[in-house]
Amino acid sequence: MTKETAISIQQLSKSYQESGQQHAIFSNLEMQVARGEFIVLLGRSGSGKSTFLNLISGIDPPDSGKVLINGTDITGLSEHKRTLFRRHHIGFVFQSFNLIPTLTVAENLLLPLELIKRVTRQDHQHVGQLLEKLNLADRLNTYPDRLSGGEQQRIAIARALIHDPDVILADEPTGNLDLDTAEQVLELLDILVRKAGKTMIMATHSPEVIGKADRVFSVRNKALHAHEFDS
Repeated sequence: MTKETAISIQQLSKSYQESGQQHAIFSNLEMQVARGEFIVLLGRSGSGKSTFLNLISGIDPPDSGKVLINGTDITGLSEHKRTLFRRHHIGFVFQSFNLIPTLTVAENLLLPLELIKRVTRQDHQHVGQLLEKLNLADRLNTYPDRLSGGEQQRIAIARALIHDPDVILADEPTGNLDLDTAEQVLELLDILVRKAGKTMIMATHSPEVIGKADRVFSVRNKALHAHEFDS
């Protein structure tokens, strides 16, 4: 049975201007991502991995082409409507964690729900349940600076999932972690996202994640190049 398409990228092009010249980052990209699929993007720093995630999320508009998420053409939305769409349908996990230092763990987790004006008693219970899964139940009222890097990234993963988004975008989520902690975080992210049936695209330079992905692409020469693996 054919899986439903979660993300459809059509003829997508993006460039930037430097010293009066246009430099192409991507040219006429085509990609279909099925619902529940885990895609990994490999590439050097500056290859365009982060730009690609920003195009999918609507943070950066393309020069031409379309990005459809669950049938919605986000490239056709106004900046305000793209922002609202992201808040409801997309979860982000960043290399730098991006936790708010003046908010407790619980307050950081509830922030995405505050932004869409949807915080219920059940959501507070959900925060507790997520922290139990992460083995961080005792950190509910702790501030981020009291957490290790691995703990902060686990909280960041929970925050990306708290509002039940359709799509998870992860940009170098283990870049600031040691190898053992990175492997634990990747395992956790894979389990939580797959269990919930979410669609995930992860940009990374870490080869450890390749075995967890459904498909792997290299980002180079203004294009995505699929990796073929022996079965």
